[in-house]
Amino acid sequence: MSKKEKEKKHKPKYGMFSCVGYIYRLLWENERFLVFVGLAVVPLSLLAAAFGLYASPAILNAIGGYSDFGYIALIIAGIVLSRAIVDAANGMLHKVVSYAEFHITSLQMYQEQRKTRTADNYLRYDVSYQEIRQRADVAVNDHSHATHFPMIFAETVGEIVKFFLFGATVSMLHPALVVVLVIGAVVSRRMSNWQWARHYRERDGRNAVERRKNYISWNIAKNLEYQKEIRLFNMAGPLHERFSKHIGEALAWQEKHERRGVVVSLTDFLIVLFRDGLAYAILIHKALLGEVDAAQFVLYFSAIGSLAGLLGGIAWRFQQVKEGSAQISDLRELLEYDGRLNHGEGIAVPQRPFSIEFKNVTYKYPQGEKNVLENVSFRIEAGEKIALVGLNGAGKTTLVRLMCGLILPDEGEVLLDGHTLFEYNRDEMYSLFGVIPQQYNLLPVSLEKNIACTVNEEDIDRERLSRAVELSGFKGKADSLPMGLKTPLNRTVNDDAVDLSGGEKQRLLLARLIYKNPLCMILDEPTAALDPIAEDKMYRRYNEISKNATSVFISHRLASTRFCDRIFLLDGGNFAEAGAHEELMKKNGKYRELFDVQAKYYREEVSQNG
Repeated sequence: MSKKEKEKKHKPKYGMFSCVGYIYRLLWENERFLVFVGLAVVPLSLLAAAFGLYASPAILNAIGGYSDFGYIALIIAGIVLSRAIVDAANGMLHKVVSYAEFHITSLQMYQEQRKTRTADNYLRYDVSYQEIRQRADVAVNDHSHATHFPMIFAETVGEIVKFFLFGATVSMLHPALVVVLVIGAVVSRRMSNWQWARHYRERDGRNAVERRKNYISWNIAKNLEYQKEIRLFNMAGPLHERFSKHIGEALAWQEKHERRGVVVSLTDFLIVLFRDGLAYAILIHKALLGEVDAAQFVLYFSAIGSLAGLLGGIAWRFQQVKEGSAQISDLRELLEYDGRLNHGEGIAVPQRPFSIEFKNVTYKYPQGEKNVLENVSFRIEAGEKIALVGLNGAGKTTLVRLMCGLILPDEGEVLLDGHTLFEYNRDEMYSLFGVIPQQYNLLPVSLEKNIACTVNEEDIDRERLSRAVELSGFKGKADSLPMGLKTPLNRTVNDDAVDLSGGEKQRLLLARLIYKNPLCMILDEPTAALDPIAEDKMYRRYNEISKNATSVFISHRLASTRFCDRIFLLDGGNFAEAGAHEELMKKNGKYRELFDVQAKYYREEVSQNG
């Protein structure tokens, strides 16, 4: 890809005025009065500027034109009082606008988080989506220009209106001065645009460094779950080296930005030196010739200084508006990013156990080097209990993710009850499945709310809860706790929380699955943390647990799958063998080989213990 193509690729999707309209529509729909408050900034800032420009000349004229000091004092008092009223109104208005900014920030954060929560799961692995999501994270940050966009835009409009006020005043001194000042501002703005464009195009590289740096500093270094490994395996040094490396990369990006900033600042200094020097030289020349009096001198002197600063302010404000609109564009891109699954009306989901069929399915993770599954085809009949077995990394978990629609095949299709995943409404389709995953998360709420997956106690079906706790083997643990199933989890959030062992967590997850009672149950290594007695009890109850469902049992321990109707052995991205346990043992193939190897170690262990 050429440099021009890359630059085009990084341009914001939406323009500045489109984003201005978007923000004010957002305010109009949620806090309508804030739109008028924001617009009121413009006339108030103009009044404040007018007082600042004309107050001193007016006082000088009063002193020179009136001999009665009482009258002069009255004029001064009127000017000061009027200015105080305008300043007070301006200050109050800015506070209200700050509330508008807070409101916009809250709305944007809510929109971004809702989109992240509801996006199709397969997008977690989509590089382009993750880049857009990370840009949107920057947009909703408290310090981003997007969060202060209403105020920045209103102030920019106010600065432009004030330009005409000061410009008209300076043009009375010499019309060419306004042209000189404007040309200087245009050159300054072009330099600022160059700096911003470079900074914007490099944002994905900076974001990637920040992501890696923050992962080590927050996800690992400050996460208690990593602390044992860090200490026992002396990983503090390597982690520090890795973190230092990413700090260095972040500083390198910052240094590039600062170097460009120095060039822009130097250019601005030379422009100001020439522009303002010329303007003040003309003013002093006219004063020496007697063409302007003291009041006019003060007026022009103030107008030149204000206009010069105003032009720089307009360029700076305009740059902020541009950056803010680019960030809002990034957020809008995320909010409009559509997944491939159906979020609208779909066909009716099955009301009974259903079949699952793979037709020539191939899948590779977006950043993977090879296909995890390749041209896989098989069918699970409605209500059938099957086992997926194979060595670690064979693709068992990937296959299950495809089955549930959590990821989508690169080639081929997955059918549920004879229909593709895209024909069902996504959320209704997800309701068909209940999964005990290898990697799981428990909420910082009570045990019963974790089982029922709800935050409202009144939504819990007590009869279903009792059955789930009993069948899962979690009842003994629950009964041993003073608060029973009302005991909360996570000591960071709840002082009276309990910490569960690995086996207890798996029983809790099994209780969650039984409580949901889905039409398809998927258990991914559900006994990995259970002791042999608890594992045996789970196997004996498996038929009762899954009697009204199609079920998939995943394990690398072949002895644990004998109670299933059929067993599929994954090897090399496809099925090496399939059939019932006795059938596969008679084949003397790969399944028999793996079973005998595992059985050998169990027999040796029993012999040694005996």
